[in-house]
Formats: sequence, structure tokens, C-alpha cells
Amino acid sequence: MGVGFLKGWKAGLLREAAEYGKIILVALVATNIINVSLFTLSQVRQSSMETTLMEGDQLVVEKISYTFGKPQAGDIVVFIKDGQVKDDLLSRLFRLYGDMRDKFSGQEGRVRLVKRIVAEPGDLLDVKEGQVYVNGEVLEEPYTQDVTWPGKVEYPYKVPAGTYFAMGDNRDVSLDSRDFGSVPEDNIEGRVIFRIFPFENAGRVR
Repeated sequence: MGVGFLKGWKAGLLREAAEYGKIILVALVATNIINVSLFTLSQVRQSSMETTLMEGDQLVVEKISYTFGKPQAGDIVVFIKDGQVKDDLLSRLFRLYGDMRDKFSGQEGRVRLVKRIVAEPGDLLDVKEGQVYVNGEVLEEPYTQDVTWPGKVEYPYKVPAGTYFAMGDNRDVSLDSRDFGSVPEDNIEGRVIFRIFPFENAGRVR
């Protein structure tokens, strides 16, 4: 009877451990799905947004706004640089898997950039004498002190449907839409809303 009791106890313990394992696995998957779908953390790895954002800053990026709405001029966004991103269900699932894998491995799978949207779909953009014009009006940009160089784009430039024109606040060094063109909406992953590190500079980002 003692041996049978011990076997039963071990079997029960294994079943309980398996159930706890399932719960932990589901919790991890759910946490990562929420993280990937609603918000994420991102680190600034360029100097192109200085002095608004500094290299090494840790940011909170929210994604829910662009699920129900559209990006707007002035938003600081994180987007995928490399090419058009397919938006069908299968592609979304593959991106979700890739992002979860990257988070567990600690590696970055795709090249992501942080820039500010300066013009929306259909806007007519121009750069003259170091200033940005949108639909004929000078764009007020208190966040940058630099002269804006035109880059490789031919002006006046009409922003194509479904895309956004994005620039870094540090115009002298920024590689942005002036060089590689407008950013497809499907490439935009979310809006930067908060800086959490360094702690002395923590707060809302605008």
C-alpha cells in the first residue's frame, strides 16, 4: 500500500506541475500578445531625434490608437524601414511570431526607426530656404533648431495615399523620408508616448 500511495502521490504531483506549466505558458503567451498588439518598449538607437529623444532612451510605444484611428502630423512614431509590410492575416501572424521570438531571444529582428510625421496622405510638401512647407503654409517646428535640407526627394512632393512623410528632429543627421520616400501606413507600428529611461528625463514625449 505504501508503494501504491507513493506512485499515486507522484502521479498527482506531476499532473499538478503540468497544469501549472500550462498556466505559466498561457500567461507568457498572453502577455507577449498584449505587449505586441497594444504597446511595446523601444530603445532609441539613432541620434536623428535629438534633442527631443536621445540615443539610449527607453520608450513606451502604444499601438491601440492606430488600430482605431490614423497617424497624424506631429506624432513621433516607430516604423519598420525595410520595404512594404503585407497586412493580411497570415503576415500578421508571422510578424507576431517574429516579435515574440525576438523578445525571448533579446534580438531585434527588423530595422525600426523613430521619426516624427510632418505630412499626411494627400499633403503637398515643399522644402525652401531651409524651411518645411505643408500645403503652402510654413510648418511651425519648435522641436528642431536645424535648417531642413531637401534630400533626394523632388519638390513639391505630394504624399501618396496610404503613406506618411517622416523626418527626424535632428535634421542635419537624420536619414528619413527625404532620402527613402514616404512611409507606408502598414509599416508604422505605433506612437511614442512616454520615456521611462533615463529616470531623470522620464515623462510624456511630444
